Amino acid sequence: MSVRRRLMTRFIGLLAGTVVLILVIGGSIAYWVIQQLNEASLVEDFATVGLDQLISTAEILPDGSVKYDPGLLKRIDENNGWLQVLDEQGRVLDAFHTPSDVPNHYKPGELISYWQGQKPFPYRLYLLIREREGINFTLLYGENNQSVTMLEQAYNGGRYANNKLELASGQQDIIRSADAYLQILDEQGQEMASFNKPAAGIPDSYSIQDLILRTRYPIRYGMTTVTRYDEQNHSTWMLSVPLADNPAGSNVNPFGFIFGPALIALLVSIIGLLILLAVWYANLFGYPMLHMLQWLQRLERGQYEEPAGPRGRPHSQKKNGKWRRKYRVYTEVLGSIQTLSDTLRQDKELRRQTDSLREEWIAGITHDLKTPLSSLQGYAHMLEAEKYQWTTEEVREFAGIMVDKSMYMDRLVNDLAMTYRLRSGGYQPPVELTDINALLQDLVQRAERNPAYGEGRITFQPAPAQVQGYVHVPSFERIVDNLTANALLHNPPDTKLIVRVQPGKEAGKEAGDFIVQFVDDGRGMDQETVWKLFERYYRGTDTGAPDVGSGLGMAVTKGLIEAMQGRIEVHSSPEAGTEIRLIWDARSRAGRK
Repeated sequence: MSVRRRLMTRFIGLLAGTVVLILVIGGSIAYWVIQQLNEASLVEDFATVGLDQLISTAEILPDGSVKYDPGLLKRIDENNGWLQVLDEQGRVLDAFHTPSDVPNHYKPGELISYWQGQKPFPYRLYLLIREREGINFTLLYGENNQSVTMLEQAYNGGRYANNKLELASGQQDIIRSADAYLQILDEQGQEMASFNKPAAGIPDSYSIQDLILRTRYPIRYGMTTVTRYDEQNHSTWMLSVPLADNPAGSNVNPFGFIFGPALIALLVSIIGLLILLAVWYANLFGYPMLHMLQWLQRLERGQYEEPAGPRGRPHSQKKNGKWRRKYRVYTEVLGSIQTLSDTLRQDKELRRQTDSLREEWIAGITHDLKTPLSSLQGYAHMLEAEKYQWTTEEVREFAGIMVDKSMYMDRLVNDLAMTYRLRSGGYQPPVELTDINALLQDLVQRAERNPAYGEGRITFQPAPAQVQGYVHVPSFERIVDNLTANALLHNPPDTKLIVRVQPGKEAGKEAGDFIVQFVDDGRGMDQETVWKLFERYYRGTDTGAPDVGSGLGMAVTKGLIEAMQGRIEVHSSPEAGTEIRLIWDARSRAGRK
């Protein structure tokens, strides 16, 4: 999987996880809000909400009795209420906290009279009929109706006349002891008279909506409000009794204590989640990127090792060398940086070696040029000196030495120029189809006649069949001379050289495929010398002996072989001799196209 796909997958996964977490948090807060709203509804209007829940959660036991939710029964107890379950004949089947003055049996029409207020009843009644598991539940819920009783007593015992409210002293004491107050309103809801009304915070007029809300939601206003309409005078008697646990005006919005904390909790949770996600994202994506940036900065300063921890182990790797989890998404990038580091390290080492070789080569070339130049200058001064009279033989000897030195310098300069031409591809010798067996046999015979090599040191082994190849004869001749001189002049005097021709793997299919081997049993070379053998800045010969070559022969040899679409391989080890293979085959030509 590519870096782009892994990043996309990781980001989509984290985004989906974030959405899920937000939904879980929102769902949890919504569940809490619903529970609190339900609890508030039970407190504010248990008669409507609580009775329905009481039936919904009721459990019918095997013996026919009914088991109710203990929490709802507790709420009935806190409201100073009571509960009765009636059958179809009005008999009480089950009861909870029923006062002694409440009947245990209701005649037909009697319960309806109590419920509709047609007949006086000391408690406020709520009636609910529901079917559950095939059984009709008739629940009769009652609450202490002290406010209604107090208002009825005041209405029946009091009198409003001449814009003045008159109450019996006993009734006044009852209203004062309950910290209640009584107001009489006209047809427009304007206050006409009042008793025990607080000096501030109580309205002097009410709309129909105000009266409905005050009587329907007592907790919202902190008091229980009951009314009695006087049809004769078209006036309204209104009694307000403060709730013991919720003073008037203390909580205008009964649900504010729910939505406020819920909103704050939601905002805090989302902000905290975003902060945690930011830290997580920074650790998961930012830290590896910072690590790679530091690595690149180190590369810029020439430090090629990956940034490591206190124990010397790279931050991105485990003890077993595998990538850590948060770095795996950048596997290709880290691998590329590692490759770049290795390449730069190798290039630095190669530059160092190249600089060293260049300095050695310049020193060798300078020495090789100065040596013949010194000879030329010396013999020229000797011939120029008037105090010496040289014989004809001596002058000819001096001239011969000067010619040799100048030819060596010419050879050195030509080799140097040839290496640059070969390196830049500026030399493309014309090749022709040639009999390789015959050509090599002629070149080997010439080499055998060279007194510098000695007698009987070269053996030629031609191929059993005719081998033809495309070569440039002068260049091929120079290649053979260089390899022969390199094998015989830089090894002990008893070293033997075998020159062998073999048909290539593609012989018979395509002309030009052949192999030439130069195998000697000399001292051999180590791997470093083999690696540097074809460097034009490397001189394996003694620069103090210019007549053994310029030190550029092997570089020229490799360049000429490659210019003729061939390749060269060297196999050698110390004290085991050297084998040099010149290979012309289809692979060599394909690699040069």
